[in-house]
Amino acid sequence: MSGGRSVLLASIIVAVALVACGPRVRAPLKVVERDSGSMIELRVGEQIDLVLDANPSTGYTWEVAGEVGVVKQVGEPQFKADSQALGAGGKMTIRFEAVAPGKEWLRLVYRRSWEEGVAPAKTFEVYIVVK
Repeated sequence: MSGGRSVLLASIIVAVALVACGPRVRAPLKVVERDSGSMIELRVGEQIDLVLDANPSTGYTWEVAGEVGVVKQVGEPQFKADSQALGAGGKMTIRFEAVAPGKEWLRLVYRRSWEEGVAPAKTFEVYIVVK
């Protein structure tokens, strides 16, 4: 093999090795209501999708309760109805990204924003550990 081809082959091998060994960020982890109370481990930059039952046509929506520091919400919640029926319930997906190492409870409440002093209809929480 000539010197030029050897260098080219060595460069390709190094490039492939660097890509293969580089940081891997997995697709967002899907977390559903039955996972409430569980622990979720993430690395900085990884994301989770909370997929929770909802029916915004009734005025209820999921919102973060309290301050969070190890994760941040990414974008707006997305709602997908279970059917085409007017007022149908469905799933609300709320995406979070791990932004800082640490541990904390991520709590969400399902409530009507205008009803003050009323207990939420549902609560959801997961313990987030970011490494």
